[in-house]
Amino acid sequence: MEKEYQFRALTSNKDVEIKPVTLEALQFAIDKNSEVTNVAITGNYGAGKSSVVESFESKYTDKTFLHISLGQYDETIGSEKNGLNNRQINTIEGKIINQLLHQINPNQIRKSIFKTLDAESQIKPFNISVYVGLVLLLSLYSLNISSWNGLIQDFSWLSWTTKPIISLLILVILFVLIVYGFYFLLKLQKDFGFIKKLSLKAEKIETDIEIFSNDNSKVSYFDRYLDDVLYLFKQSGANVIVFEDIERFNDSRIFEKLKELNIIINRNRKANHKRKLVFFYLVKDDLFESQERTKFFDFIIPIVPVVTASNSHDILKKMLTEMWEYDSLDKTFLFNISLYLDDMRLINNICNEYLTYKETLSKLPLEREKIFSMVVYKNIFPKDFSLLQRNQGYLYELLNSKEIILKNRWEELNSKIKELEKKIEKAEEEQLNDELELYGSILKIPNGKEVIKVNGKSQSQFPSYLEFINDLLNEENTIIVFDNFYSAYYNNGGQEVSLDSIFPEKKSPEFQVRLNNTKNKKIIEKLKEEIKKINDELEKLDSYRLSDVYQYATDIDDFKSDFTEEIRKNPQSSIISFLIRNAYIDESYQDYLNHFYENTITVEEKEYLRNVVSGRQNKYNISLTNFDEIFNYLELKNYKSSNVLNYDLFRFLLYSNEHNEKLKLIFHQDNILEFLLDFYNELFRLNVENKSFFSERDIRVFLRKWLHHNSDLFNEYINQEHSDFIYVDKRKLILSLMNLVDLSDCTKETKGQISKYLEMTQEIFLNIFHNNYCDFEKFNFNLSAIDFKIKEFDFESSGYEENVLNYIYKNGLYDICKSNVLFFMERYSDIGTELSDVKHKNYEIMTSQNGLKPLLDYCQSSDEEFLKYILMYVTLSEGEMRDKPEYIEQLLNNNVVFNHQLPRETLERDESDDSDNDEKIKNVTLAEKIIASVPEFYITYIQDKFNHLSVENREILVQNLVHTQKAEVNTEIVLEYFGQNKEVDNFLVDFINLNPNFELDKEIYSKLNNDLQDDFNENIISSLNLNDNIRKRILSQLGLYFKRIDNTDIDEEDLWNLINSNRIEFNKENLEFIRKRPMVYLEEFIFQNIEDYLNATNVVRNDMEMRELLKKPDIDEKYVVELLVLLLDNKFNEYYFDDLINQNSYDSLDVTLQNKIQKIVKKYIRQFIALDENEISVPLYESILNSNDVLLEHKKELFEKLISDSESQIEVDKLILLGDYLDLLELPDIMQILKEQIDYDIYTEWEVALDKLNQNEDNGGNGNQEAKVSYSKFNEKLLDYLKKRKLISNKSKHENSVLKLYGFRKKQIEYSDKAEEKQ
Repeated sequence: MEKEYQFRALTSNKDVEIKPVTLEALQFAIDKNSEVTNVAITGNYGAGKSSVVESFESKYTDKTFLHISLGQYDETIGSEKNGLNNRQINTIEGKIINQLLHQINPNQIRKSIFKTLDAESQIKPFNISVYVGLVLLLSLYSLNISSWNGLIQDFSWLSWTTKPIISLLILVILFVLIVYGFYFLLKLQKDFGFIKKLSLKAEKIETDIEIFSNDNSKVSYFDRYLDDVLYLFKQSGANVIVFEDIERFNDSRIFEKLKELNIIINRNRKANHKRKLVFFYLVKDDLFESQERTKFFDFIIPIVPVVTASNSHDILKKMLTEMWEYDSLDKTFLFNISLYLDDMRLINNICNEYLTYKETLSKLPLEREKIFSMVVYKNIFPKDFSLLQRNQGYLYELLNSKEIILKNRWEELNSKIKELEKKIEKAEEEQLNDELELYGSILKIPNGKEVIKVNGKSQSQFPSYLEFINDLLNEENTIIVFDNFYSAYYNNGGQEVSLDSIFPEKKSPEFQVRLNNTKNKKIIEKLKEEIKKINDELEKLDSYRLSDVYQYATDIDDFKSDFTEEIRKNPQSSIISFLIRNAYIDESYQDYLNHFYENTITVEEKEYLRNVVSGRQNKYNISLTNFDEIFNYLELKNYKSSNVLNYDLFRFLLYSNEHNEKLKLIFHQDNILEFLLDFYNELFRLNVENKSFFSERDIRVFLRKWLHHNSDLFNEYINQEHSDFIYVDKRKLILSLMNLVDLSDCTKETKGQISKYLEMTQEIFLNIFHNNYCDFEKFNFNLSAIDFKIKEFDFESSGYEENVLNYIYKNGLYDICKSNVLFFMERYSDIGTELSDVKHKNYEIMTSQNGLKPLLDYCQSSDEEFLKYILMYVTLSEGEMRDKPEYIEQLLNNNVVFNHQLPRETLERDESDDSDNDEKIKNVTLAEKIIASVPEFYITYIQDKFNHLSVENREILVQNLVHTQKAEVNTEIVLEYFGQNKEVDNFLVDFINLNPNFELDKEIYSKLNNDLQDDFNENIISSLNLNDNIRKRILSQLGLYFKRIDNTDIDEEDLWNLINSNRIEFNKENLEFIRKRPMVYLEEFIFQNIEDYLNATNVVRNDMEMRELLKKPDIDEKYVVELLVLLLDNKFNEYYFDDLINQNSYDSLDVTLQNKIQKIVKKYIRQFIALDENEISVPLYESILNSNDVLLEHKKELFEKLISDSESQIEVDKLILLGDYLDLLELPDIMQILKEQIDYDIYTEWEVALDKLNQNEDNGGNGNQEAKVSYSKFNEKLLDYLKKRKLISNKSKHENSVLKLYGFRKKQIEYSDKAEEKQ
């Protein structure tokens, strides 16, 4: 069905609604009673004046309206400054007569000298011919009657014509015909004036007028032919004559002529009692200035405009809706462009032309808004639009100005970059760092002066030279110069100077340049950042569209063209800015001017190119085939824009080496990632036959070129944890890459990103061979090529693809860590391996099983991997390694474990050590961790076992084994340790002491050099902390220990040395031998063997020897106690007794010694009670009070002493003490103590409670009673005491927050002292 189009006429609308006030005004104007004859209907162009008048005319059919329109569209005439000339005015008057003439029936104006060609002719050729013929025939008959007789004598039937009566009749008829002829001629002359000119006596009389004859230019037609003009108006029968568009001539004389004519006509009509004739002038509001128009017109009717800029959108919307075009256009665009349209006819024509253009150019999918914009421009600037089609005019120059502007901008930005780079270069060349240093370099003391002071301070008084310069540069400070240092010191003879005198070069050009350089030196990074921003802007310039260049209206206002002045005359010129800045008219304007013919490119390709040029986004899947033509149309800069992106074009470029630069630009576009991923997805799109449009080769080339041209973008995408492109299967892309592309030449970062992704997305390894594109060899090759390593396996080993997992396992493509080692040990170890063994015997299992050999080899492949394994095993074992000793020794036989230090650890310290010593914190080696993880005495140190260690590390091993006591105590490690330290230190002593059966291997000992043997002997002799048995055994093996001394001739000095070095065995015989020597020998011998002396049963001790021992300052405290106990056990000594029970010594002793002291105290209990209690240990008191072998009366006496107030009272909580020893007292004693010595409130509470319990039947009460006391630990103990003494019922208990007491029926509780009651 053929499409129907709806167009709108540009003529006035004859059916508009006239507002009542306007209607009445029009009625008033034509009313016969009003004197109004010249009426102005005012309003701007397009206001609807014609529509109002014609609608009014249609309502009043009894009135006759004639319309005279004198539209003037020649702008040169209307714009003439001096108005119209006479000829032009006559022409206008002639046009008025001509239009009037052609609206009157010609038959009604036959008398007018103004004729038209359409009047019905009164002269009929046939009738005239008959008339003339008849007159001629009758004339010939009358004049030649004799001849006639001769002619008819042969015709008898005509004989009647010769009769006289017939001749007379013919004469009469001839006369009548001649008279009628004269009448007819006169009538024709009257009605038509067919005789144009008569010449009488050489004068010409005109009987017809040529309206546009040049001969009449000097005299007005209205004046010259006034009667004929009046005749025309009279014969027209019009009531109203409407004059339109007369004001376009810009000459008031036309109106003056018309008004004059109107006055004459109406006066004539009034004189003849005819109806008035009204002239309607449809004119603009601004036709006359100020009061002139009110003087000229009899009545003025204003027409409110139908269309203005404020309501044009509604009109435009209505029209487009009626044309079914509104919904296809952007609503915001229509609203904005309607602001520039304020004429109804203009809007009508725009809509008509838009429809025509849209349908005509429909072969290309053009943008409707751009078509509409071009039509609007055509209607507002028709001349410039015509020039545009010839590649001329204002708009053409504006549209083609982009390149020039961008070139200028490019040069401007490059100039700025060079300027900034020069600043940076000069700043970096400047050796001084800042302005102060620069000013300091030009400081000059004025001639004849030696010292400068600023604010009374010389340079030496400032912390630095630069601070001195800084103060000098402060213009508010005062600068004084002095002749010499003496004058400066006493401030005598100083002279104030200006900055210019001490910095004479500061205004020189060279200094100013250097000053700027030092300032720029501080902002080098800022300058570089500015360069970066400019470079970013340079990159964007190529993608700028015309709308980017002209972003502001002022940019277009500043555009210079030869056509600018003419364009600016148009009041709607601002619409150009709107259309350009919003890209409604842009670089693609040619497509909107003419037809498109398919020759070298298709419609789709044309659309694609148009979108690229105009900066609009194309669909990626537009079909392109004519690539050579497309390349001819596009510039290199177009490939920087996303508008150029297309699947077909991109695929062509992937294979075309000659267009590498274009491909590179595409890969480096901003936001290109989305297209690349869309293209990758497109590679897998299937056709209707379920076959791929593209091949594996396409995917390979695409991925290879991506990595080649923009690997950074690829890395960024792979590194994204949460991609916005969820429709792309990243795993699939990585698999394609791994299976199709050789990754050995990739950048290190790319390899790292791919490896990281594979490690984080291990699902790839679970279904790797489900993918169509899978090459196992290539995949495994790439795993090695990218240095892939799995940090930790996420799934069970059975879930991984076996071939890939085996490749990873055998090639060490994983990190050595706890989870990975356990993962492979679980999969490849022998059946039955326990998890506990894997944790604590890991190295032993891995070494002993063939299936784990690849794991072992990988762990031992380098020091780095071995270190990782050891670190893992240390963590896995949780501080407990139970591998067989030989495997532990293998681990320790590697320098790596000694060279690697673990994070700092805090060593255990003695609780009594309050010092904040940094030595308590140290770095721990891995070897130390291993050693700490094995049991004591686990490692047998033999030098040959650790032959891979450096000398330094072997020494460290020995030191650590001894210190931690994790090695077997043997001669080789003891002597190795001694050889390193050259002494038997406490560590070695403690180590040796761990093996009570240690014996020195004389064969190994003999291999030491003599000096070392002598040092060892001396150290053993002097090592008194060494276990006596071990020491004596070693000394005996070395021949240096004596069990019996019976040589009376022994030298005193030798004896002293033997005693002092404890090389004489303590026994009865040797003691008796030394007792015969001086006392000092005996004291030293007993002191050296005091333990044996105190515990010996076959030795007689005497008090004198023991008292002498007590005098030794370095005797141990426990031996002092032992000696005091022995002395007091023999005989009481108050001095010794006080020392023994002193709280400072007692509390620190072990239980055995405390028991010995308690035994002495019990022996001397009376003396103990008599002592001042504040000097005695509280635990000692408690032990005596709790002892079963102390009499109760002694306990009670001791307790009362403790609880009583005295000057020597010890610091103790009396309430707690009372609660602990209630059983020692009776209830009255307890109550008295509470009342007098501890807490009267507690006493009162219990007194009330006990009194209530006593109000039972035995005391005149009713049954047993109950009472309450508050809960506390003491009250609870007292409750238990009363229940134990049967003073209250066993039902008494702790309930909630109180203690409930239940008494007996007939038993009274005695709680007060009898003596006190008597008082």
